[in-house]
Amino acid sequence: MSTATDAPHSAAAPVFELSDIGVRFGGIVALDGVGLDVRPREVHGVIGPNGAGKTTLFNVACGFVTPVQGTIAWHGKPLDGLRPHQLAGLGIARTLQGLGLFDKISVLDNVMVGADRHGRAGFWSGLLALPRSSRDERTLRERSMTVLDELGIADYAGRAPASLPYPIRKRVALARALVAEPELLLLDEPASGLSEEEMSELGDIIEGLSERISVMLVEHHMDLVMRVCDRITVLDFGKVIAKGTPAEVREDPAVLAAYLGNEVTHDDSVHGLNGGENA
Repeated sequence: MSTATDAPHSAAAPVFELSDIGVRFGGIVALDGVGLDVRPREVHGVIGPNGAGKTTLFNVACGFVTPVQGTIAWHGKPLDGLRPHQLAGLGIARTLQGLGLFDKISVLDNVMVGADRHGRAGFWSGLLALPRSSRDERTLRERSMTVLDELGIADYAGRAPASLPYPIRKRVALARALVAEPELLLLDEPASGLSEEEMSELGDIIEGLSERISVMLVEHHMDLVMRVCDRITVLDFGKVIAKGTPAEVREDPAVLAAYLGNEVTHDDSVHGLNGGENA
């Protein structure tokens, strides 16, 4: 996260933009004119009460959901008909709540799947015993082991994901996203299922990532959001009700009303937006 001595993020052009996004499921309006932008080396949080539209917005950013209106742009260029398989080629990586790890192969091989775009022959050719460069494979393995080591889980490289505790598997999924060396990382509730200590370690990781890449974070845990985010977009009933720094969002009357109801005091607001799973 940036400090007061850093150059303001507003001075840099966004790497990723969602503009006037509208999504409808039948007669239900899930998103109505929602927009945000993520700037270089910024952590941009998306929060809101249950049912606010956070997951839908994340799915739009990943290409899982096609909006009925609005524009998705990458470095100012519209991405028409964005699909999930296009993300890696653009320089975008994601982690999902479901993790999506392959239980029949090792942790290292799972991470190498994420490094595949850097290989000439491709990881899947190795799994299928097709001809490939041994040097290429060695490079991918070294890259993957480096990321595992950075996340403190290199000792699990030879293990099957299914044999590992859930917090470790979450780090494996994160390693698989990071090994692609993305410019933008999309994180969907990365703190779910973590203890307070593990969440603190995750905060350290995210703050370290923001020194070199941009992050869009959808999260329930407000302590983590307020700690690591440079800017926050708040949704309620599919609309943006507030944007700004953590300090600005914490004091915004519309945000307080959305989370705690209309009758709140200052002390209530500080407690409600600083602790627990209130999103």
